[in-house]
Amino acid sequence: MRYPKDRLAALASASALRAIREGLLWTMPCLLVSALFLVLSVVAGQLGLSSTVVQELAAVHTRLNSVMPMLVSTSVGYMLSIRHRVPNLPAAFLCLSYVVIAEGLLAPYPHAAATLILSISILLPLGSLPLLAWLHRRRWTRLAPDGLIGENVRGTLNMVIPGLLTAGAVALAVSALMRIPGVAQFDIPLDLASLDSPFTTGPMTAALNSIFWFFGIHGYHAMAPVIDVLDQATALNAASIAAGHEGMYALNGSLLGAFVFIGGAGATLSLVAAILVFSRSESLRLLALASIPVSLLNVNEILLFGLPLILNPRLLIPFVLAPVCNTLVALAVVQLGWIPPASVTLPLTSPVLLNAYLSAGGHLGGVVLQVVLIALGACIYAPFVVALERQRKADATVYFKSLDTTFPRLQEESLLFAHDPVVSTYTNRARRSAEISRIRTISEYDFYLEYQPQVSLRNGRCTGCEALLRATGPEGTQQAPLEFLRWLAQADLMREVDLWVAKQAVLQCHAWREAGFTLPLTVNVTSGTLTSESYLDKLVKVLEQAQGQVSVELTEDALVEDAQALHTAFDRLHGIGCKVYIDDFGTGYSALSYLHQFEIDAVKIDRSFVLAQSSARGAQVMGGLLRFCEALDLQIIVEGVETQEQLAALESSAEIIVQGWFYSKALSGEHLVDFARRRMPAAARSDNAAAI
Repeated sequence: MRYPKDRLAALASASALRAIREGLLWTMPCLLVSALFLVLSVVAGQLGLSSTVVQELAAVHTRLNSVMPMLVSTSVGYMLSIRHRVPNLPAAFLCLSYVVIAEGLLAPYPHAAATLILSISILLPLGSLPLLAWLHRRRWTRLAPDGLIGENVRGTLNMVIPGLLTAGAVALAVSALMRIPGVAQFDIPLDLASLDSPFTTGPMTAALNSIFWFFGIHGYHAMAPVIDVLDQATALNAASIAAGHEGMYALNGSLLGAFVFIGGAGATLSLVAAILVFSRSESLRLLALASIPVSLLNVNEILLFGLPLILNPRLLIPFVLAPVCNTLVALAVVQLGWIPPASVTLPLTSPVLLNAYLSAGGHLGGVVLQVVLIALGACIYAPFVVALERQRKADATVYFKSLDTTFPRLQEESLLFAHDPVVSTYTNRARRSAEISRIRTISEYDFYLEYQPQVSLRNGRCTGCEALLRATGPEGTQQAPLEFLRWLAQADLMREVDLWVAKQAVLQCHAWREAGFTLPLTVNVTSGTLTSESYLDKLVKVLEQAQGQVSVELTEDALVEDAQALHTAFDRLHGIGCKVYIDDFGTGYSALSYLHQFEIDAVKIDRSFVLAQSSARGAQVMGGLLRFCEALDLQIIVEGVETQEQLAALESSAEIIVQGWFYSKALSGEHLVDFARRRMPAAARSDNAAAI
């Protein structure tokens, strides 16, 4: 038996709901523009600009909102067309045309149209796309057979007959809907007598509004008869006070606007506060910040569509519970006489705080109550926000115990920062699944460093070493560095790896120093670490603890990155005594044209040039590289030397440092000390031993 939360998670991840959520996301730019004009109209009114300007700005907001059903249906239809494998844009535009058909059929019923059109625009693609796909697969609907014309033209033509037949089905369905008793009028009966039981009627009204919005039904229009009665209650309160009596109705329209729907349906200003306080998700916080200006006017379409709240079962409970609790608390405060019943009729879009002050008859207690209710609602939303964020991370956030870092591949990161959904379907889903599986495996590895000695060709002494990242699997098996480094790079974890390697190298330097041994070493650093200001700061703080004993290597292709950022990075590294090495010199991008731009201390000549010395041309190339480095006064390290013949072929007037298996493979920190001491002259070796 499945637990309710399991059913909830399954519902939330259902493909149809995912298509709706991602489709609604695409309408965000239009929503933001619409909200901007609403804010501008309010600001213009407050600044005393002409009523014409205010009305024009408000009219733009209204017109943009009027096309929202078309945009919603188009975007959801596009998402579903991917799933049903029909031509995407023709299917999306057909969904738009079906909304136009529905609006035409609803025109004789303006109240039903205002109430239901958004819900219909969401549901239309869910019903029309499966029918379109089924018809598209029928041979008798195809106008253009395969092979005669281009794929795009053929796909478009073959959607004509399915589109026409589906349009007829949509028209029949909407017409039948309007013939259902009560739908055309969509009337919710309420009279003033119902307001005599405010603790029953109030919570039911608040809950019903949220439930309507959850299903995409415009709550304000659906509940227009209720709102009318509540506004009558406000007017009767005003008349009663004018006659020298107290207000009769604690539950009224102004109370709902000021103390229940704070920020819009579902009291979503509390949701904004909960996200900003309890969430660490950059995407959620950005969405919350973007919604603040319009939330202060009790408009929350940005959250309804962007988070979204519509058809999002994970947030349904607080979306209903927060306004219900607000209603109960506000009614209790009024009944206790702490603030008077509202007697001023205010539009729902009245600014937050101001509406509370006016609704409370000019008492600051109203403002205090509103702030308390926002905080109460934030507490209600908080556990659900945390659970939502945890759910988004849980399926694909991998913790690396050795590196003390995580790999986040959030499945719903597309809520704000999405790539084209076409790119992220089918093939890419399988690729991402394999990638996450591989990263999970790598997260169980134990990472450690080994150090490959570097020996001077001039005197045979060990002059330094390179720190190399190694890993063992759970069974103790050695893992191939090139393999796991490739996956770590693909997972965008190399900056964390760079910092971890640098920290371990510095710790090794300290351990050697405590044992009376010192040896310079280098660590490999990727360009992403050096060009990121925050990661560069962290790297410099780590390396400065080594007092110049730890330097950095980067591949020559990194030099083609942000030149200004690299200049800054090299200057800061040199400032703490670090040297900069170019690794794998001569391979990949040509670094020759970049060497004069940067302060490079040393180059490491790639092993491929060592192997090429067996030919006359290869020997000439190696000789040319060595002379080039001499001319620039660069320290020379030759990598990959494995035989006496390769060693003997290296000739230069400058000192050549050799790194390769001819001298030693990579060693542990303890074994490297033994290796270095064996290559010291006898006198130096005895002096070093005496220091221990």
